Amino acid sequence: MGQLLAYSGTATKIRAMHSHLFTNKEYEELAQISTVPEALVYIRQHPGYTNVFYGKDESELHRGEIERMLTNSIYIAFQKIYRFASIHQRKFLSMYFQRYELVVLKSCMRSIFDHRMFDLDLTIFQNFFDQHSKIDIGKLSACETMEEFLNVLKDSVYYDCLVKVSEKPSSTLWDYEMALDLYYFSSFWKEKDHLLKGKPLEIVTEAYGTKMDLLNIDWIYRSKQFYRMSPSEIYAILIPINYHLKKEDIKRLVEASDIKEFQEALLKTYYAVRYKDFDIPSLESMYSLIRHKVQRDNARKNPYSIAVIISYLFEKEHEVDRLTTALECIRYGISPSETLKYIIY
Repeated sequence: MGQLLAYSGTATKIRAMHSHLFTNKEYEELAQISTVPEALVYIRQHPGYTNVFYGKDESELHRGEIERMLTNSIYIAFQKIYRFASIHQRKFLSMYFQRYELVVLKSCMRSIFDHRMFDLDLTIFQNFFDQHSKIDIGKLSACETMEEFLNVLKDSVYYDCLVKVSEKPSSTLWDYEMALDLYYFSSFWKEKDHLLKGKPLEIVTEAYGTKMDLLNIDWIYRSKQFYRMSPSEIYAILIPINYHLKKEDIKRLVEASDIKEFQEALLKTYYAVRYKDFDIPSLESMYSLIRHKVQRDNARKNPYSIAVIISYLFEKEHEVDRLTTALECIRYGISPSETLKYIIY
C-alpha cells in the first residue's frame, strides 16, 4: 500500500508522458519519408517534440542543431518527472542526474581536444542544471586546455579520476571519457545500496547490473576486434561490477586467443543462455533489446514503483537515439526497410 500511495501520482504522470513516445507504426511512417526537412516536420508534429522545435525552420537546421534539440526533449521530460516526484523519488533522480553532468563534461573536453567552441545548448535545462549541479558550466566551457579544465573541477567529485588520467603521458580524449564512465558506474552502484532497500533496490540492481554486464561484453569485443588491445589493457577499462556476468566469464572473454574462442566463451554466459540469438553479430541490437525487455518487464510487474521512472527514462533516451539514427538513414538515402532494422526492435 505504501508503494501504491507513494507512486500513484508519479505513475499516472509517466503514463501520460509515455503516450507521447513514438510507436512502431510512427517509426515506419518516418522511415518512408525521403528528405530530412520533411522528416523534421513529421517529428515536430508529434506531441513529444512540438515544444523543442517551436519557431524553427526545418530547412535551415543543421545536424548538430537537430541532435541538440532532440536531446533537449530528454531534459524536458526529466524535469517534468522531477517536479512531480516525492522527496524520496527525487533522491534517486538526483543520483540519475549525474549522467547528464557527464554529458556536459564530455562536451567540454571534446571542445578542448578538437580546438573548437563549446556548442552544447542547455538553455532549456540551464536553470534546473544550476540548481542541482555543483559544476560551473560557464567556467568549464571557457577552458582551452585540460589543465584549466581540471583546475575548475578541483573541488568536484570528478577531479580525482580525471587528474589520474592527466598524469599519464599522451592521454587521449577517450582515456578521459572512459575514466568518467568508470567513476559514474562505480559510484552509482555503491550509492544505490545506501539510498534504496527492498524491492526498489532489487529493481535498480537488475536494471543497471544488466546494463553494466552488456557494456563490458561490448567493450571487450571492440577492444579485441578493432583495437587489438592486450588482456591487461582490456581489464583496465572494464566496469568493476559483476551481475550475471561472472568473473570467470570475463576472464574467458578477455583472454580468448581469437574471435572464435571469444564466441565460444560468449555462448557460455548467462545472456547467451537466457536470450536466443545472443552472439557476436547481434551484440549491438541485443544490448537495446535485452535492456528494453528488463525495463519493460519490471515496470509491468511493479507499476507503482521506481521501475516506471527507470523504464520511461530509458525509453525516452533510446527514442532520441532511434530518431537520430532514422534521420541519418534518410540523409544518406537508405531504404525504409533497411532503416527499420536499425530503429525497431
